[in-house]
Amino acid sequence: MNSMSILLNDLYIVLSVSLLAVLFGMVCAFYLEEWLPKTNWIRRSVESLVAILTGIPSLFYGILAIGFFFLSAGALKAIGIFPLPQNVEAIPFQRGTTLFYAGALTFIFMVMPVTIKTTQSALRSVVTPIRETAYALGASQWQVLTRQVVPLAFTQILAGGCRAMSRAFATAALLVGIYTWHYTTEPGGMPSKFILFLSIALFLSILSSTFIEMDNSDSAQYS
Repeated sequence: MNSMSILLNDLYIVLSVSLLAVLFGMVCAFYLEEWLPKTNWIRRSVESLVAILTGIPSLFYGILAIGFFFLSAGALKAIGIFPLPQNVEAIPFQRGTTLFYAGALTFIFMVMPVTIKTTQSALRSVVTPIRETAYALGASQWQVLTRQVVPLAFTQILAGGCRAMSRAFATAALLVGIYTWHYTTEPGGMPSKFILFLSIALFLSILSSTFIEMDNSDSAQYS
């Protein structure tokens, strides 16, 4: 298996980890918003950390991921810090357990805070009178959450998940593009995997904007 195949295999696994991080981030957001009081120190600490991580530009995460994935493969030589070796194609792609976990954590830190923040915002968008009316009719907290809150906030939650995964696929496209640019000498322009990841990132970004616009239209209709 060549180094490009190993890179793509790693990216597929990391993107799967990112999807799991999105789902776990949604669960965390539900727990923080619906079960923990605002004065709880755990909630305040997590929300402060989320605010810091979501404020970091995606480009920084991309550079961090590039460092993790390519540092041990001689990427510093390829970008001009050192002379480019003659046998570039023969450079082994060093992949250790520590390197893989570092890359996976980069993607998790990139998508999970965004998911938590957007999911919490979606849950807060459900106005209090709806919850109070359901409680007054005898509904439990779980029934209010599943029958009232989630259906009303579902579109915004989906938008946040799409936005988070869009960041992950855009970074994956960046990794493939830079690796192909520096480590292959074959002509033919951009590789198909780069175009695929970038197209998915663009599609998810447009889908996220569409969901937000749909939610705004529904809110305006019922206001």
